[in-house]
Amino acid sequence: MKKIIFSYFTLAALTALVQKIVALLTAKLPENAMVISLLNRIQPQIETALQAIGSSRKTPLTQTVTAADLRRDNTFRSLRDTIKAGLRRQNEAYRSACEALWPEFEKNNLELYYLARDKQTAATESLLADLRKPENAPHLATTHTADWVTELYNDNQAYVTASAQRSAERSSDDTLRDAEAFKALKTTLELLQNILNTMQAMQDPRGIDEVVAEVSQYIAEANAAAKQSQSNNSADENNDDTE
Repeated sequence: MKKIIFSYFTLAALTALVQKIVALLTAKLPENAMVISLLNRIQPQIETALQAIGSSRKTPLTQTVTAADLRRDNTFRSLRDTIKAGLRRQNEAYRSACEALWPEFEKNNLELYYLARDKQTAATESLLADLRKPENAPHLATTHTADWVTELYNDNQAYVTASAQRSAERSSDDTLRDAEAFKALKTTLELLQNILNTMQAMQDPRGIDEVVAEVSQYIAEANAAAKQSQSNNSADENNDDTE
């Protein structure tokens, strides 16, 4: 029998293949006790897989977290770049204020938005504490960035809140994750393939060759489709990375 190349498959694609195989076996081998027993085992796994499909993808809260992270990135970068540009300004008072503030950015990582998000949160909090030191108050006033610093604080807090909400949602979510559902289906499918191969070797029941040939055809088609889909997704990701 044709082997399933599991590494090509998403949970959705594997579930679709299983459903086709189950429908075929139900129609072709409706009275075989071993097949019936296995199908009874597979059916709950299919239902669980259907519920789990996409559970590891972006949820609305994940999108909120991502948006909050991007917002604080933009606020930090625009504030940093404004102070950096001020280092070249001819206005002496403004330039001096930027020269006083710039080391605070250097100290806390000029590219902190590249850090892991939790580390970025800590680095941003440290930067805010430094910028808000009493001796920096006049410099913020001169550069008209006090409100900007407040915006960065608010954006950082918004990220922390969104991240905490997502963590709370995940901890209370008892939906089986994609990977777990995939593993359960994979194990049962491997058992099914072994059983059908054994039946074919024994030539029992009658018509087993036809059944195995049809299942193999389903698998071959699904392998090809899954491989193509994987290639397309990889190409899309590479294009996204270069934009």
